Amino acid sequence: MNSTVEQYHRRSSYSTRECIICGSKAIGINFGAPTCAPCKAFFRRNARRKEILNSPCQHSELNVSKKSIDETSDATSHYMQIRRCSSCRLQRCFEVGMKEELVRTDEENERHKKLVDNNRKRRLFLKQQQELKDDKSTICQRVVCSGSLLNELDWQHLSNVVYAYDTCCLKTFLERRATLFPTGMHEKRSIAEYSTLVPFNLVLSVSSFVRALPAFQSLSRNEQIAVCRNNLRRLMLINSYELNQSCFSERWQSDVHQASWQFLCGSELYKELAYSERLAEKTWIADPIVTRVWIIIIFFSTSLFCYYDSKPSVSRLKKTSPLFDRQNAYATLLWKYLLHRHGDIESVRIYSNLMRVYLNMLRAGLLVNIHVRSHRDLMPAHETLDQAAIFDTNSNS
Repeated sequence: MNSTVEQYHRRSSYSTRECIICGSKAIGINFGAPTCAPCKAFFRRNARRKEILNSPCQHSELNVSKKSIDETSDATSHYMQIRRCSSCRLQRCFEVGMKEELVRTDEENERHKKLVDNNRKRRLFLKQQQELKDDKSTICQRVVCSGSLLNELDWQHLSNVVYAYDTCCLKTFLERRATLFPTGMHEKRSIAEYSTLVPFNLVLSVSSFVRALPAFQSLSRNEQIAVCRNNLRRLMLINSYELNQSCFSERWQSDVHQASWQFLCGSELYKELAYSERLAEKTWIADPIVTRVWIIIIFFSTSLFCYYDSKPSVSRLKKTSPLFDRQNAYATLLWKYLLHRHGDIESVRIYSNLMRVYLNMLRAGLLVNIHVRSHRDLMPAHETLDQAAIFDTNSNS
């Protein structure tokens, strides 16, 4: 452990913006060490869960304790192991000096929550007062603010996006996963059942996120139904990747998840999904603001792809401008955030990587959906996923 900390101090003069846990872009000093947002959240959730340290490494073939961080040839495999193995990741957090005592207790969290709630009510009051002075402006006009730098209202929208994802998408996913994977009961379901329930959970969780957004709630009922039916199912892969970065999974849960996708896709098509995930790990920025705003941008699209059959599942809109207005608003918001954090050149690179990875995910998703629709034994999964969007649009907002 001492050698690892010494290596960090030797590198600190030229890598202060690098997460010392996983090598991503650091957002600041968190619990005593420079980390990215996902590693900060991981340590906050698991610092007191010492049983994770005793769990077996998911990559036992690699001896991470003997890998030198200064060996650039081993850095990539080292960081991939840290990201994929919760035991290695938590051990790494303690090795570099992250302090458990800096994590707020339940009592401190309650006081912090009250403070956040009071501040949110104050901001809402000020926002309502401002809206009374303005003409009837759309939500999109309030999101896209003039100027190249982020202002207070922009930061409020970004904060609301992260808050909506954590309280809606993550909460829904974890609650349903607890039912899907009850402790000690995972052997009582067949892989065929899991291959339906696992993607169904992904669709419902991302649905709860986008439906919490004011930009979605301001759409007409027909527009809400159309965009949900067209695009919710197409966001499974990108949402799955984001959830994997945010949620701790037991080893057997990960194995069942992988086996479910292999059953759903077949061995050859599963390679496409695995490649998409590796590409995302290699090129996507580990910033929850970026990835979650990107999900919204993709959601407010016209149909991401369609099928040519006698009973198309795609709902067509006569007017697409409401979707384009919202998509442009969030795209502008994301671009302003990237410029603020990373500057012109790095922002172009990050945005290009987002498009590259998602286009690959979209291609893989298209192949998966065609595969599911064209195999009789997978029709229950196909019908269940279609019903997920229909069920959700018929529920109360």
